[in-house]
Amino acid sequence: MIKKRKKSQNKKNTHLKIKYRIMIIACMSFILVVYLIGLLYFNGKFLNQTTVNGIDVSQLSIEKAHQKIEEKINNHSLNLKFVDDESETITIDNSGIQYNQDNHLNDLYDQQNHLLWFMSFFDKEALTLDDIISVDDEKLQSTITSLKHLDEDQQTAPVDAKVVYKDEDFSIVKEDNGTTIDTDKLKEIVKTAFSNGEADINVFDKGGYVLPKVTSQDESLTRLLEAAKKYANASITYKTISGNVVLDGSTIMSWLSIDESGNYYRDEKTFQEKATEFVSGLSKKINNIGTSKTFTLANNRKVTVSGGNYGLKLNQEEEVKGLLEDIAASKHETRTPVTTGVQASTSNNGLGNTFVEVDLTKQHIYYVKNGSLVLESDCVTGLYSDTGRRTPPGTYYVYFKQRDRVLRGTRLPDGSWPYETPVSYWMAFNGGIGFHDASWRSQFGGTIYKTNGSHGCVNLPVNIAKQLYSSLSTKTPVVVHY
Repeated sequence: MIKKRKKSQNKKNTHLKIKYRIMIIACMSFILVVYLIGLLYFNGKFLNQTTVNGIDVSQLSIEKAHQKIEEKINNHSLNLKFVDDESETITIDNSGIQYNQDNHLNDLYDQQNHLLWFMSFFDKEALTLDDIISVDDEKLQSTITSLKHLDEDQQTAPVDAKVVYKDEDFSIVKEDNGTTIDTDKLKEIVKTAFSNGEADINVFDKGGYVLPKVTSQDESLTRLLEAAKKYANASITYKTISGNVVLDGSTIMSWLSIDESGNYYRDEKTFQEKATEFVSGLSKKINNIGTSKTFTLANNRKVTVSGGNYGLKLNQEEEVKGLLEDIAASKHETRTPVTTGVQASTSNNGLGNTFVEVDLTKQHIYYVKNGSLVLESDCVTGLYSDTGRRTPPGTYYVYFKQRDRVLRGTRLPDGSWPYETPVSYWMAFNGGIGFHDASWRSQFGGTIYKTNGSHGCVNLPVNIAKQLYSSLSTKTPVVVHY
């Protein structure tokens, strides 16, 4: 009985195995048929979920794919958005761009593995056709340059971020992108957009603008800012007859040196050289002894005078030393330069508003004090017919005053004096030449100086000499002119 049951069970198992085999063969046959049908279907066609430059060519033959891509290209227009939020459009008609019939679309088809056609139902394949369009570069260039945003008056140059010195402090000023468009880049952007079927483009986002080379995030600016605050935070003002000269952080900052690690520092040798160069330039505005200068004199007359010992000369070596000390101390002040000479003021070309004017032609003096004419008189100056006795024109200053002095000429070889003249009021301004009373004269002015002039001094009536002496201070400018 047991043997019969085993025999029956074995027979049943054999039928099941045969049944399973038939089912497997049937499934495999079905799959093979479906695979072959798909293989046949996709022969000569692009696989499912295939795009070429963003254009869907799924299940299209090469010819139909050509037609679809060409239609897309030829109906395409491109909207360009600029930084001012305005837009301009380039159409295929005026762009010099057209579909390239001789492209390599066939090669893209050949790249696809059609034996695995079924995989295309699960994975997308984005293909790129580099020669999808042909371009007339000259026409495209003309179209781009004709855009309103390419006009010169529409474009402003980019400005780099920088460290600036303002209100006695340093700060970083952010860069300004400007509105200058890179024409060559824009042309490439347009080509790419037409190739990829893009309809809208933000020119800035695509890199179509000329951008600043240095931004506020640049680490070198932060380093420069720190060093400038430490080594260059000074503001030194010099008052000169031609206007104020200011040396402040905006210039001193450029004196900083930079090491291999990009750190800024104060190099003493460099600072010495830069300060020397600055002071040398400053000297041209300060050194004016004997130079030609135009003054506003009595009664608002303008007179140009050259020569004389009045004015200043800059001691450059000492000034460089003092200037560097002030910079190191971060001073903010008006600095009095180290000079030799005398100059009453920086106004009126250095003359100021208190001076004595000697008009050699009119034989007349004017004493102007604090801008007001307080004294004037005829005078007699040096004998004009004797060049050795003429009163030399120029700008001078009163360096010496004395009461009851005896004026003498140059001592003769025998030890005697050519003349000895006692005066009550003596005011020297040019070596042995000065103002003094001339009690021996009864007349002044006119043409006396041509035939009976002095030995070079300015002869005055006693009462005028007395008034001038009592009011005149040493270092008061004296302008002598014809």
